[in-house]
Amino acid sequence: MTDAFLLALQAERRRVSTITQRGIGMPAAGLLFWLAVAWLTRHFPAPRAVLYSFFLTGLVFPVGVALTRVAGGNLFARSAGLTPLGLLLAALQIFFWPIIVLVYALSPAWTPWAMAILFGSHFLPYAWLHRSRAYAFLSASVAVSLTVLALAARAPMPEIVPLITAACYAASIVWMWFENRALVSG
Repeated sequence: MTDAFLLALQAERRRVSTITQRGIGMPAAGLLFWLAVAWLTRHFPAPRAVLYSFFLTGLVFPVGVALTRVAGGNLFARSAGLTPLGLLLAALQIFFWPIIVLVYALSPAWTPWAMAILFGSHFLPYAWLHRSRAYAFLSASVAVSLTVLALAARAPMPEIVPLITAACYAASIVWMWFENRALVSG
């Protein structure tokens, strides 16, 4: 790769990150999702709560788009080089569902844990795309905190997992907000 290509790629990543506000509405929608899952796991037995959460996942994308717009971004910004990559990264989540369904069939109580790890890991490539340490933190903090929790408790803890996940999302959103302010100002 030539220096000119790398400079053009960096400039395009910055442009897309600015226009989309780093897609901050997507982790914000994820935060709302995990708070809803926390409510569900407190009010319904694990199998039913998890089944309801499956349906709630359908709201995450449209809510994320709306929240990104509220933050001044446009998730539908076009980039000849980066749009196809962004679409592939988003589509990866489709391949998480066979794992989630299998975990649900074997042990519904472990399903929130599996969903949190998989959905959280989906954000890692966005750390590169948007030059965002907040996205890297989101993926790593969910995976590490929930793995440590599961190993320490030796139990699925479906009521606690959504709250810890929501806390990781909240911290990442605050961090991303500061990253976005720095991107716009400088």
